[in-house]
Amino acid sequence: MNPARIIYTFSNFHKTIFLVTCGLVFGISLGAFVGGDLGAWLEYKIGTVLLIVVAELIGFVSPGPRYVLYPILVKLVEAGVIGGAIIALIGGHVLIEPSTTLIEAGFFGWRFPFKRFIVSFVITFLAGILTVILESFCGVAVI
Repeated sequence: MNPARIIYTFSNFHKTIFLVTCGLVFGISLGAFVGGDLGAWLEYKIGTVLLIVVAELIGFVSPGPRYVLYPILVKLVEAGVIGGAIIALIGGHVLIEPSTTLIEAGFFGWRFPFKRFIVSFVITFLAGILTVILESFCGVAVI
């Protein structure tokens, strides 16, 4: 093997580990602010349907890859947030992902990312509502 290639590989590995560590520290730090009976309070103040929409929008604007959200999601589940909101937050982060909007607009025009946002928003909302229905009426614990 070429020694220059090995050095290049390790320098990129070092950068990747740094970014992953920073993301996890951010997620764990943000998750430290979640606690108590947050789930019951949110459902009482906001309502289930609006809570799912808010979770979608938070997932949409959340920075970074999904692993940044995992420590926060664990804290939200422990705090009693409904499963529909958790599903909507993950779905909003994965399906709606704003970072690809400019690339998609460049390749396919501005109507494509707009349509993708609408379709992804509706599908994620329906997944959150279906999760709430399964949890409440069927007695199935999704999360």
